[in-house]
Amino acid sequence: MKVLVTGASGFVGSHMAEALLKAGHSVRGLSRQMPEGERRKPGVEYIPDLDIALSSTLTSQMFHEVDAIVHLVGIIQQGTGNQTFQRVHVDGTQNLVDAATDSGITSGRFVYMSAIGSSPDSPAEYSRTKYAAEQVVMKSGFPYTIFRPSLVLGRDGEFVKQMEDLVKHGGLPIPLPFPFIPVPGPGLNKFQPIDVDDLCACVVRCLNDRRTVGKVYEVGGATQVTFNLLLEGFAGRMGVKKPLLHAPIPALGVAATVMEALMPKPPVTRDQLANLGRDNVTNSRAIEEVFGINPLAFPQILTKIYGN
Repeated sequence: MKVLVTGASGFVGSHMAEALLKAGHSVRGLSRQMPEGERRKPGVEYIPDLDIALSSTLTSQMFHEVDAIVHLVGIIQQGTGNQTFQRVHVDGTQNLVDAATDSGITSGRFVYMSAIGSSPDSPAEYSRTKYAAEQVVMKSGFPYTIFRPSLVLGRDGEFVKQMEDLVKHGGLPIPLPFPFIPVPGPGLNKFQPIDVDDLCACVVRCLNDRRTVGKVYEVGGATQVTFNLLLEGFAGRMGVKKPLLHAPIPALGVAATVMEALMPKPPVTRDQLANLGRDNVTNSRAIEEVFGINPLAFPQILTKIYGN
């Protein structure tokens, strides 16, 4: 089948395109810019200059002969102009649904990549807008499947870079030596990291499985780890030996407010701190029982990233 992938130049998008190609599908990738280096996959039909928050950038040509849509566009920090959670997650998803409907492909599959913790009651706007985007998809009339992954990890992933920056120089924009690794709060909140290729395999398999239509799946890796153990895991593979220093969330909130005002991409935002108050894990075994995948555990993911 021909699969339209939004966010095809991003971390998950590039892995998704590769997984779809390996499964025998043809891929049309929409993105804000043409991917470079390893993220540009031979065989993908790329259409750059997409701003999903602007409906005018979505044309009927993009949906020509498309059988399925895998919608991956999302942001973890708000920026300027259209780069807000509301505009990208909610309005962007509505624009995509409207454009696809107008093109006449309402019988095609629609897969949306949300996140664990998506809820209208979340203290974080990121999670509230992810939930609102889910509602757009559910009401679209498309045969949909929604995935809510925990942390998605891979060698070229943005979160991995954030962890490396935090371990090496405390996440500061200037790479200065830092004698400790800062941790927001007690660091006991839990995550369930999932390997990016395990996540992509779930999506590929769902496209040909009608049982997954109309379902929302929480997916994670084989192990749950605290934020403390997450940081220690990265530090160990990087060969860095530093103590963890726990900083009170309220104090970090003040610092985040200042950094948001002064920096285009602060190392931490108030919205991200709000999300740390809840565990990012699932009790669902859908990844094994529905998709037949034995997900990698956190140490295995680190070995895949660092080779040690």
